[in-house]
Amino acid sequence: MRRRCTWACICALLLIGQSQAQDRLSMTGAVDLRWVHATGDTSWLNGGTGSLRFDEDHEGLRLGRAFVAPRLRLSDETSLHAVIETYGDHDRNPLDLGELWLEWRPFPATAVRWQTKVGAFHMPVSLENRASGWSDVYAITPAALNTWLGEEFRTIGVETEARWMGASSGYLGDFAVIGAVYGWNDPAGAVIADRGFALTDRPSTLFGGLGRPPIELYHEVDRRPGYYGGLEWRHHDRLELRALRYDNRADPGASTTAGASAWRTWFSSLGARLEPTEHWTFIAQYLDGGTVIGPDAAGTDQFRMKLRTGFALASLAWGHERVTLRRDEFRTHQLSGFFGPPADEYGHATTLAAMHEFDDSWVFAAEWLRVSSRFPPRVNYGAPASALESQLQLSVRYRFRLTL
Repeated sequence: MRRRCTWACICALLLIGQSQAQDRLSMTGAVDLRWVHATGDTSWLNGGTGSLRFDEDHEGLRLGRAFVAPRLRLSDETSLHAVIETYGDHDRNPLDLGELWLEWRPFPATAVRWQTKVGAFHMPVSLENRASGWSDVYAITPAALNTWLGEEFRTIGVETEARWMGASSGYLGDFAVIGAVYGWNDPAGAVIADRGFALTDRPSTLFGGLGRPPIELYHEVDRRPGYYGGLEWRHHDRLELRALRYDNRADPGASTTAGASAWRTWFSSLGARLEPTEHWTFIAQYLDGGTVIGPDAAGTDQFRMKLRTGFALASLAWGHERVTLRRDEFRTHQLSGFFGPPADEYGHATTLAAMHEFDDSWVFAAEWLRVSSRFPPRVNYGAPASALESQLQLSVRYRFRLTL
């Protein structure tokens, strides 16, 4: 059923695009080929306990990602967006949708510009994944914080933004208030509880699964909508601050006859991006939250876990080159519901990435990533609680932009 839905949505997008007048359809996309060398346990994505995307059994030449992101202009104020992608792994849908939304942006009559999105899309948290198709600008692999957001979360609902444009008052900056109501995100929390944090560039898709055996993430279990609200301030294109509060408001005791369960998951996030010169970029992000599953009457048998993660990044760009260094820290702490070793994780990671843009189309990237973590539930799968993992990736990426 999910595969039929995927192909129906993709075919509908292509047919709509062909029926429109010229210059109304634009597309961006990329094909990313990799050479990978990895150490450590089998990746969680492949049925193991490892926290990286690749492992020793999945080295060599790999498809990192291929995607196309069409934008169809329906009117001067309304457009349809999608991200159609594949990762070359063994997901149930070789080709799937990462995002699909309708955007309405009316012409501003005052200094406030309104924007409304309806559909399925990423929430406005990440300061790394700023390129087309929610791609990372600074490295191949995003931080643990943004990895988790890409894995377990998609806004499937309505988001509205009101942005005050300072240019109308002679101020080179803006301020935005953002709010959203959504559903179909009740299982969010299952991955972080089962595996802890990870660092991969393999987000979930709308109709696929994640991990082995696959966890299906986008279900409406309890018919209770979730929400998030946020603030954003940009100052002179040099400083950007973001804050957001997320709560899916799920009933942790609810489940469906098909086996989907609801996890009550919430978090607060803060982030800052500073570009003091044309060459330097500094980013810091922090997230603090928790997740719960099981009826409230279960008492100490109810699974409750707190989590937090953050990272700091420095990136230097000159000419066609960019070099980025990032440090991650992440923790989880299980408060109740002990049926084995507690899910008390502590870990940190170091990422060093270099990129060279040959031209507007071709990019070469190299990334070295090292993760040290301790997650006691690994012993349930016959693996040590502590792990030291590393991953080296060399990427050749072809980017394109078309107007039809």
